[in-house]
Formats: sequence, C-alpha cells, structure tokens
Amino acid sequence: MTAYNLEKVSADIDRMFKQFNIESIEGIKDRLPRNKFLEMNLVIAHRDFDKLLDLYGAGKKFAVVSGRGPSGPLHLGHLYLFKFVKFLQDTYSAEVFIPLSDDEKFVFNKLKDFDEGKYWALDNARIILSLGFDEKRTHIYLSSEQKWVYKYALLFSRKLTISAVKSAFGINDSSNVGVPFYAAVQIAHILQPTIDMGLPVVVPIGLDQDVYMRLSRDVSDRLGLLKPASLYIRFIKGLNGEPMSSSIPETAIYVNDSDDEVRRKIMNAFTGGQPSIEEHRRLGGSPEKCVVFEWLKAFVFSSLKEAERHAELCRNGELICGFDCKNLLANSIIKLIHETRKKASNIKLDRYMMT
Repeated sequence: MTAYNLEKVSADIDRMFKQFNIESIEGIKDRLPRNKFLEMNLVIAHRDFDKLLDLYGAGKKFAVVSGRGPSGPLHLGHLYLFKFVKFLQDTYSAEVFIPLSDDEKFVFNKLKDFDEGKYWALDNARIILSLGFDEKRTHIYLSSEQKWVYKYALLFSRKLTISAVKSAFGINDSSNVGVPFYAAVQIAHILQPTIDMGLPVVVPIGLDQDVYMRLSRDVSDRLGLLKPASLYIRFIKGLNGEPMSSSIPETAIYVNDSDDEVRRKIMNAFTGGQPSIEEHRRLGGSPEKCVVFEWLKAFVFSSLKEAERHAELCRNGELICGFDCKNLLANSIIKLIHETRKKASNIKLDRYMMT
C-alpha cells in the first residue's frame, strides 16, 4: 500500500499557518490542562483560543460549536472529534452546540430527501451523545427545522458577496444556488450562541474546514460581534494510509460495522513493519509510519507513556504487526463499538434537542 504523504501534509499545515494567521498549539500548551489530545499531538493549532482563555479566566464562559452532516453512519474519525468536544465541555463547563446539517447534505446532493437526512441525523445524534455529554449544557438540533437558522442566514447573507463565496469554495456558475447560500447557513450555526446568549465561540475543526471560519470571522467583524475562535484537530490517517474518508469505506471503521468487517479492515491496514516476520524480528518496525500505531494512540492508549512503551517494543522487533498490534487494535475497536451502540440505544434525545 502507498504510505501517507506526511511531507505534503506538513507543507499544507505550514502554508495554512502563514496564510491564514493560525498559530501552533505549542504557544498556549502551558495554559491548558494536561490531556491525551495534547500529549499525543492530536490537537495541532488554534486561532484566538488564547483570547477565549483570557475571557474564561475573567469569569466569562464560552460555547463550543461542532456540527455533523448526517448522510450515513458515523465512523471513528467523527467520534474522535466529538471526544475532544466533550473534553472541552468537561474542562471549561462549556455550552456545546451540535447542529445536524441535513440542509447542507441536501444542497450538496448527498441526500435524496429530508426524511433520509432526519433518519441519519437522529442516528448520528444518539451515537455522539453516547460519549457522555452533559444534557444541561448540550444543545443539538436539526438545521432544517430551526426557524432562527433561516432568519440569521438571511442577516449574514447581506454581508457576503458571491465573488467571496465562490473564491472561498472554488465553485463556479454551474453550482446550484443553494451552495453559495449555505455559507450563510453555516455562519448562522457558528454565531448563534454569540447572538442569542452572548457567548464567545470556539469551533474544533480540521484544517480543510477553515474556509467556514474565515467567512464567519469576516461577517462577525462587519456586524461588530466577537470573532469565533478555532481549534484544529490533526487528521487520523485512514486504514489504507490515505486520508480517512466517508466516501471510501475501506479507509474507516463505522459504528455499524460487524465484528468480522472490523477485523478484516484492520488486518488489511497499512503498517510500518518489515516484509517478513524474520526481518521484523531482526530489524524492528517503524511505528511513526504505521497507521495501526496511530489508531492505537487515538483510540486505545490512554497516555503518551503507554504509546511510547508500545513503540519501543515495535522498534525492537518484540511486537509483530499482525499477531500483536492488529489484534490489539481489532479487539479494542470491536469492544468500543459494542459499548458505543449499547449506550446510544439508551439515549433520550428529547433531553438534548433544541426546540
């Protein structure tokens, strides 16, 4: 299998930092509580989160906004992001807003109708909430069913130009008109806690979603609102070494995958091992190149110390990819999926839904 192009990813990150005023998380690490996400470099950057920490230190609470476009089952990459959202809620007693953007998936032709969107929205919501969010501080909603979304989108649309949206999204005149308008809808999701509750907002995202943040910050500046901050999550590589993608099922594990399917995907995953067991015992593996090791760090190991101990055994040839690492990952993921589905089945959605 082809190895993930780490040099290209690093170059993309450096370009984003320089071009869009994003700062490394290292600059504010000493202001954050010790946690797995920082220890293992799963959170890589921020924009203005230091300003929210200043406000928090002065007694001002903030909100976290992190949405989901419901067009199918969740995979573990999605859960990984929402685990970080829950960490922010637990650490800062933050209000969490989770828009279920069925309107986005409809506009971008990912859904055949709104009924399908609602089905997946409610399914995804139960899985997300199974992570243990505080029901008093968690607000989840179906975007197409909230009247305020349309009202605020109209307000924000007056502060956007067609040329700015086309440039930001790389769209042309062949796109349906809902595509450029959806930029205003997304901004409504991001800025609603600020408008309705006076709360500063932080949005945890991948670097590929930063276009929405830049537009939101431009609009908020024109309206005299506090600009939303952002935290940037490192992408987890897909099982085949390429970026994890919902459109390529072999790169990801879904919460509705069977035990056999989970095991099959993991046994075919890209590793940093040698071509044969004999060579691996003699030369050792390269955990820094290994997708299985990255997944173990994200979903299994509880600390950097545990990960480093495993990495050392790999480098010494004491662990074999298929016999040890892949089996550990497969067994752990199967257990995680079973626990997640069981908890999700007991979620009372009405306790979290915005009316």
